Amino acid sequence: MSDLANVYQLFRSKFEESDFQYYCPPSYIHSLTQSNDKIIFAFRKNQNFAADTNWPSVKTSPKSNTSNNLDLTGSPLKDVSYEEYESIDFSKEYCENTVQNLWTPEEEAYGPLATEKARSIMQNFINLDCRIGRGSIWALCAGTDTDQTVLLQLSINSTSNDQRQFTRGVVRFTGLQASNSISLAQLIGIHRQRAGDGMKFNPKISIQQWCKLCPQITVRLSWHTMGEGATFTVERNARVRLSQDFPINNGAFSRSSMAEYFWQQLQRLALLREKIMDIRANRESGYARNDFISEGEMDLEYVKQKVNNILSSFLAVEPTDFKPSSIADMIQQVEKHDPTDVMERLYDALTLCSNYDDLKAAIDYIFHLSTHSNIVNVPTNGSRFAQLILAMIQDRLAIPSLAGSEPYELLLECGVNKLMNDYRTIFSESGVYELEFEKLFQPQVSNPRKSRYATGSGPQLDVNHHTTKHSALKFQPTTEDRGREKSILVSNFDEDEVKIRINRLAQVHLLLEHLLLLERAVSIPSIYGRVCELYLSQQPYSYGEVYNRKTDLLEFDMDEFMLLRKVEQLQPCARRVAMSSSNLLQKLDTVFYHNVKPLLPERLYPQFECKEIDNKHMFCCYEYDRIERL
Repeated sequence: MSDLANVYQLFRSKFEESDFQYYCPPSYIHSLTQSNDKIIFAFRKNQNFAADTNWPSVKTSPKSNTSNNLDLTGSPLKDVSYEEYESIDFSKEYCENTVQNLWTPEEEAYGPLATEKARSIMQNFINLDCRIGRGSIWALCAGTDTDQTVLLQLSINSTSNDQRQFTRGVVRFTGLQASNSISLAQLIGIHRQRAGDGMKFNPKISIQQWCKLCPQITVRLSWHTMGEGATFTVERNARVRLSQDFPINNGAFSRSSMAEYFWQQLQRLALLREKIMDIRANRESGYARNDFISEGEMDLEYVKQKVNNILSSFLAVEPTDFKPSSIADMIQQVEKHDPTDVMERLYDALTLCSNYDDLKAAIDYIFHLSTHSNIVNVPTNGSRFAQLILAMIQDRLAIPSLAGSEPYELLLECGVNKLMNDYRTIFSESGVYELEFEKLFQPQVSNPRKSRYATGSGPQLDVNHHTTKHSALKFQPTTEDRGREKSILVSNFDEDEVKIRINRLAQVHLLLEHLLLLERAVSIPSIYGRVCELYLSQQPYSYGEVYNRKTDLLEFDMDEFMLLRKVEQLQPCARRVAMSSSNLLQKLDTVFYHNVKPLLPERLYPQFECKEIDNKHMFCCYEYDRIERL
């Protein structure tokens, strides 16, 4: 755990000619160290970078080991249609040629220092009287020296004024090398030569190897090997970690998704919530026309006729007999099936209304039918809208007069229930997972503070109709309605509760998209349940955050021999090898990092000519030596 706040202030005051940040390490440093501890990072501001880039706000590496984190990747992935995706050849050649950068766009704002200047900053700090601190200082270097140094490290471990310990580290670019020409014995020889005869080699070697199953799915294999004659052959007990970057591309994913229909339903619910918030805040935008994202808008008379048929006609609606199949097939079955629930059918009819007035009139028509006609299809799903209809059918309630946001509120509740049932059916009928929305909708963090629009404690002004809304609390029957039910809640809108539900539904939808990708590229059904548990155990992003993300990361450990056999046939796209030697006085750790892509932004190091790499079997090679005084 780092504690460098005082050291950071010292750097800023003593070395004003350089730029420093105290934050989580850049992606390329995380790739080498696999540590998320905050560091002090020395660099120079890159004046050629876009002026509007918020460069201090750097994201952690997308290859983080923290399974409960979702993170952004360095660059958006190409959006492909489902038909194109189905036709992709997931061959070894295709997979190897699609590897993401190891840095984020924001990190290109950090320009390198001259290597001698970086060394001078480190040495001058050692000479200063600042003895309290724990953590690492890193400097980005230009790589123009003989050793092609790209990073320098100085680790501090000091707890009192009487004792300071420093550990030095250096990262060098060692050139391009064919992947099949690199042997473990060769790397051991380089390390032992650097350690010298005075250090004893530790035979335990840590190896991590990354392979691409498809453009969005990376598998990391981790294992330990022993002895001088060890090779890169994957051990049977290797730990397997799968990382999947689903491309969201600022919402563009929905246009090529098999589950586009369900995402559109979720968009409609989010829009309804915004309409309700606008009306409760007395904004006229809440009554705007053409706001339902419906497939086809119809006039009021058509909607009334459809409503009348739903409630008053005997319809031969047979329960859907879903055939157990793949997740993709189940999505199509659920999308195309005819709903049997009365409220779901009413919801589909009401969403054909083109504006607020038509919706309100259609709901009023439903209420009048419930009191004056023989209703043969009685709603039973327990929603507030269903309870109102049932109470009027049973002559226990007079017809309420809706005002303000109440028509939208009744419609929103029906829509949430319908989408929940659709998702639940997809997951359960395909044998993937049993969704328990009651648990998922529980608030993650208790927050007693409510929105001023959440409880309906005050009157609302119906802007278009110039009436004051009192029915948000309770419908109060008139004198002639004695004997009927005295009161029933017409509106019980809770802003925070609805937000939680929409956020969770967005998370469930992204999980569904992840499962579709896993089913196509991996096809190991035994892992789907665990994926669901891990993904849904995370704090969901808000609907707006989900919609505006470039990619969504899913990471989990697995022990599936079937996947291991698939990976063994692939050429690795990256490799990390760690080994060490020591004696009584000091210890040398060496990390060899190889990747088909450069570790650092290419345009900062034109002398390395990394842009010319066309051979997917060539590795960019880096060596990270760390020497510690014992």
